[in-house]
Amino acid sequence: MKFEIVYFGKPRDNLNISQETVDVPEDSLTLSGLLAWLSLRGGAWAQEMDEDCVRCAVNQEFAGLAKPLNDNDEIAITAHYHGCSEFWVDDPRLRPNHARMKPNQWS
Repeated sequence: MKFEIVYFGKPRDNLNISQETVDVPEDSLTLSGLLAWLSLRGGAWAQEMDEDCVRCAVNQEFAGLAKPLNDNDEIAITAHYHGCSEFWVDDPRLRPNHARMKPNQWS
């Protein structure tokens, strides 16, 4: 399967690549599989493509790691930035938003 991959933020900077076209084996049919395949490049790739460190979009729509991929999809990969969870509502790795402050004990 052939994909156009566009890199943003930390992955783009640390890997020194902004985009590429890749032809991956048929067993990489999800975002998770694609990230695992890219990680096989070793070195910085393994670190930057760690599922807990990146967020992805498929054809300009944010997607979870189980998202099936189709030939010629455009994949965007960026670093996960805490505090932007509203963009990743369907991502099963997100934890529920808990109150960060305790109620004022003096009120």
